[in-house]
Amino acid sequence: MYMLALTKALPQQVQIMTNLQTAQILFPIALIIIGGLLMSFGFKAYKWIVLLNFIAIGWWLGTLPVQNELAKKNTDDLAIVASIAGAVLMGIVAWPLLRYAVAVCGGLVGFALGMVIWAYCDQPLNMAWAGGLVGLVLLGMLSFVLFKTTVIVFTSIEGAALFVFGTCALLMHYAPWQKQVSTSLGTKPILLPLVITTLAMIALFWQHQKHGLIGHEGAPGGAKPAAPAGDAKKK
Repeated sequence: MYMLALTKALPQQVQIMTNLQTAQILFPIALIIIGGLLMSFGFKAYKWIVLLNFIAIGWWLGTLPVQNELAKKNTDDLAIVASIAGAVLMGIVAWPLLRYAVAVCGGLVGFALGMVIWAYCDQPLNMAWAGGLVGLVLLGMLSFVLFKTTVIVFTSIEGAALFVFGTCALLMHYAPWQKQVSTSLGTKPILLPLVITTLAMIALFWQHQKHGLIGHEGAPGGAKPAAPAGDAKKK
């Protein structure tokens, strides 16, 4: 029941685009820049990416317990305080437990990816959480076996999603393209996931060329690489 409620709480594609369209123009621009950085340098800067992800999650979770109060009082003060408290708390928790925080980020991206695949395979939407759970377990557990692979995969997907959402929202801010983009996204719901997947594959290939895709190195607290044979002889 909790998973079902969570899937209902997650914003849908149309809702996301509507919210982004009404936001200030600097917000979509920021999404494009952040998405591009994630796709290009995801593995190299994964510590800060994971920390910012947890701060964003804490910001969102902070408003959930006070939503009923917000509806009654119609004030944003309580939401701001709750959001800041949630963001600070999640940031404090994430930094010392970075290895597990990576698993959580990978699991959440896998959860969203699993639900999308489930929906586009014409499966019952009220059971989308089942597909999400498969993705969550796969990417979450993979981080303990292939750490580098998990980081590159989830930063590529997350970066591609932010970049595409930001680009679409930016285009929808201008009247000549607003109607065309809205119509395309409304009549072809598979278009957005297809573009995100294509960009994510390009980012995956790019990061693989720079760092290699398969591996466990880079994990916090992991074993340090062995010293070269030449250095050992000098000692």
